[in-house]
Amino acid sequence: MSAVSSLSPSAGPAAEQTETRLPQGNCRYILMVPEIKGNRCGCVNFTLNKALPGALCECGHLACFHQRTADPPTEKRELELLRQRVEQLEELLARGGERENEVVRRVSELEGVVDARTEEISQEIRKTYGNLNRAWHSIGALERRSGDHENKLQVVGVHLRTVDQELRRLHERQCELSDADLNLEEQLLELRENMEEALETMSDPTQTGKTSSEVTERQRRPSVTEPQRSMIPATVTTPIMPVRPHQAPLRSAESAMPELWTVHVSLLPSNSLPFPFERNTNAYKRCLSRGLHQVVAVNGTSSEAFLGAVSRAFGSLLRNRPWMPFQAKLCDAESLQGLPMLRPLGPSLVDSEYDVEFLRAHCAVLDIHGNIDSLYICMRHDALSWHTLRRSPVFLQGLEASWDYDPMLDATDPFEDDENVDESDRPSAGDLVGSLPKLKRAASEISRSSSFGASTATGAVVDGTERPPKIPRAPYPLPNVQVRRPKIETA
Repeated sequence: MSAVSSLSPSAGPAAEQTETRLPQGNCRYILMVPEIKGNRCGCVNFTLNKALPGALCECGHLACFHQRTADPPTEKRELELLRQRVEQLEELLARGGERENEVVRRVSELEGVVDARTEEISQEIRKTYGNLNRAWHSIGALERRSGDHENKLQVVGVHLRTVDQELRRLHERQCELSDADLNLEEQLLELRENMEEALETMSDPTQTGKTSSEVTERQRRPSVTEPQRSMIPATVTTPIMPVRPHQAPLRSAESAMPELWTVHVSLLPSNSLPFPFERNTNAYKRCLSRGLHQVVAVNGTSSEAFLGAVSRAFGSLLRNRPWMPFQAKLCDAESLQGLPMLRPLGPSLVDSEYDVEFLRAHCAVLDIHGNIDSLYICMRHDALSWHTLRRSPVFLQGLEASWDYDPMLDATDPFEDDENVDESDRPSAGDLVGSLPKLKRAASEISRSSSFGASTATGAVVDGTERPPKIPRAPYPLPNVQVRRPKIETA
């Protein structure tokens, strides 16, 4: 038996009763979407979704998330107040935006001013640095100029001292010239007396014996100024009045030579120098400052007296090394008139006795009276370099400026700053071609004037070696020689 189902009579009222118990308010469900996290659902009242079983709202949330009753409607006055408040807030926000724009504008203007001032200050700083650099350059230039002025003042001071020395030397020479004038006057008076006595003797034969004895005694008596005459340097050349042949002759040099006599001796650095150093040259001043030019007093006419006097005067330079005098002869060439030409003694003369007669005959430069005026000596086998002379004791002060670098004198020494070089390897002082020893013959082999005599013959032996024959060559200007002087200017 089948039964036909039918609706329960109580189904309808039960459903209506259930809907009345459902909430009516808005949904309080908190949304979990990441973009709108923390916001609640926007449903304002519960609406049952009949298409789905259960108590689900149209918003998709259960009834438990909805409020039981709906919120009462907001009053109109409150909405108006809220609207006014929102408008005020909008006005405030607008005014705040204008102020913000004003602040931004002013900040922008201030930034522009700051940038401009920063640029100006940077330019001023760069200009200041430039001025400081120029000031430092000016200070450096002033310091250099002050140093130059100090050096010039020192040079002027040295020059003034040199001028003072020259003035003193000129004064001394003037005194010597005055002494020479007095000496000449005495000689003229003596000659006049001799002439008068000779005339009286010729006119009165009875007084011949007495007058002859007086003349002989006067000739034997030395002149009062004879020592002064020996001190006159070779640079003083006093004109003498010509003497006629019938007048009485001058006194002989043999009778006028005293036991104590003086002579100007020059020690030359090398035996190969053909001429002595010229006055007022750096080479001459260097030699003078180290005592290579001295006035030597000789007590006697023997060879021993002369050798002892020279060895004592130049002992610190010779140091017991053998030496010899030069052969000296005044040059008779017109351009070199009065300049002594030098050459070493030959083998036949080098070991002779250096007494007064030998020196007068072979080595000395004689004055107008036939007395020995100056001599030139050198070491036989050694030479002196500028390096050695520079480190020798100072003999005459005030000439140290001559030891400054001289390209003519110091350029030939390749070992100027080397203290470990042997002195024999250095070029001798005055050797202008010391750096080219293989390109020229030795200076002792250079041919000289034939006016020295037979010792200049071809093939002569010098220092134990045979000299090659002379080769004629064109004359060339000699170093440190002034060719304008008519008299001796070396002693």
